[in-house]
Amino acid sequence: MSDIDRDVCITCSDQGLILRVLHVAEDGRARCLDEAGGEVEIQVDLIDAPGPGDVVLAHAGVALVRIRREVVPD
Repeated sequence: MSDIDRDVCITCSDQGLILRVLHVAEDGRARCLDEAGGEVEIQVDLIDAPGPGDVVLAHAGVALVRIRREVVPD
């Protein structure tokens, strides 16, 4: 099996996760919902202005990129 065929990071063995942001705290952490419906907490300092409803790709507990921005009405 080549490194490209693996489902996990070859450096740390962690998986990338697609998460929906539920709440962003002032300290740069966010509570998110994973695809199975479980809640996880991640760091969101690397992406610009994440908000509730946004979908992010996270690796090793850190959001790396926003996949989709959701506009939540006021």
